[in-house]
Amino acid sequence: MHQVVEFFSGLFATEQWPARWHCGTWSDFHGWLYIISDTMIWLAYFLIPIIILKYFTGKKGQVKFSGVYILFATFILLCGSTHFIDAMMFWIPMYRLGGLVKFATGIVSIFTVRELFKILPVLFSQKTNLELEDEIARRKQAELRLAEANANLASFAHIASHDLQEPLRKIRTFSSVLRSSNPDLSDRNRQLVDRIESSAGRMQNLVKDVLTISTIDREIELTNVNMNEVLAMALSDLEVKITEKKAAINTSPLPSVLGNKAYLAQVFMNIISNAIKFSKSDPVIFVKSVTDGNNVVISISDNGIGIEKQDLEKIFKTFKRLHSKDEYEGSGIGLSTCKRIIELHHGKISVQSTPGIGTTFLIELPKD
Repeated sequence: MHQVVEFFSGLFATEQWPARWHCGTWSDFHGWLYIISDTMIWLAYFLIPIIILKYFTGKKGQVKFSGVYILFATFILLCGSTHFIDAMMFWIPMYRLGGLVKFATGIVSIFTVRELFKILPVLFSQKTNLELEDEIARRKQAELRLAEANANLASFAHIASHDLQEPLRKIRTFSSVLRSSNPDLSDRNRQLVDRIESSAGRMQNLVKDVLTISTIDREIELTNVNMNEVLAMALSDLEVKITEKKAAINTSPLPSVLGNKAYLAQVFMNIISNAIKFSKSDPVIFVKSVTDGNNVVISISDNGIGIEKQDLEKIFKTFKRLHSKDEYEGSGIGLSTCKRIIELHHGKISVQSTPGIGTTFLIELPKD
């Protein structure tokens, strides 16, 4: 213990040892070779941790294993300090300070190695830059193939939809002609003709819906849109249905949003049309909005039949129907189209419902 106290009390003492120039026989060349080498190593070891810490602070919060970075920088700095002290020994024999710095270097190096062993499994499991670049290249190729496939699918759907419309129109026309030109048709045959016309009509609507969802662009131009005008467009298109069902539409002033007018009108039309359709009494519909930070949340509520809890997510799937076509008409595409349009607007659509009481659709869109 006495030696430890004596060591630290004379930590910077130099009088007990001669300067290194006076230890042994040093030629100028040999001595300066030693000094310059140690100085260069110290300079490099001094700059390396500065570079590491500069990188670390620039990427603060984004760098994995930050503790290892700090330990490694400390270890390098201490290593450099031992070389600097060795160079200074030629004039100032700081043997005690040199021994203490080397001991500290040893301690930090042990902790650094310990941390490295702890993270080695994670490091070995991570991909190299070349592997990541290769994966990125494969993903880009896959995205190109997917984009091409989507374009081909959209083109096919467009062509198929148009080609299907004409024979369906002819089926309905010929069925109508058959009924009108044969007044003596039996009730059974008249029912068959009606069923042909009804099936052809449903097929026409399905083809129209497929064409609609296949032609929604992934890239759309977003501008300042007055949602009151959008709602008016949708209600105008639904005027006949609203009158037939004696629906009451209650609206509040809506704000402007960043969006596409035609697409948003389609969303309103689909949701309000469903609210009218899925109602067992006179439909009452409320359309209102609230502002939430940089977003606008528009709610469309009805007094319809409602949706069971387990079916709330299913309704946004393409061709998903919760009721038979005999109960309620439709193709099961309308709400999936709405979801796709809202997502293209960088928004969200969700639904809340109580069976037998009603349903509320919530549409969140970026504020203008």
